[in-house]
Amino acid sequence: MLRMMDLAQHDTSESHAVEIAEQTETYIRNHYAEPLSNASLADALHFHYNYLTRCMKRVYGLTPMEYLTDYRLEQAKLLLLKTELSIAGIAERTGFESAAYFSRRFAQQIGISPLRFRKRYSR
Repeated sequence: MLRMMDLAQHDTSESHAVEIAEQTETYIRNHYAEPLSNASLADALHFHYNYLTRCMKRVYGLTPMEYLTDYRLEQAKLLLLKTELSIAGIAERTGFESAAYFSRRFAQQIGISPLRFRKRYSR
């Protein structure tokens, strides 16, 4: 009986973590181009940032800021392939503070610079 109660409580907390992680993901996807910080995310979602982080790590394996960076880079890849925007314009449109930081993060994560990515994969 105790084991069943423990499992039921675990399922409830797990589903709550999934719900919070999904809310965080949705918020990030809708606001990725804006300046987001740990504090602004916590304020917007009305949960402590550490709790948001635990939920995101449990469900997605990433912190909210890691998820944000990954999502911004995915959006940047689309813009590199589908537009003629400059690298600086793409950096600004996807929420990066500077083109240099954007280029550095892009190269770290993707393995090549944004300009090389565009030349290699567009058209």
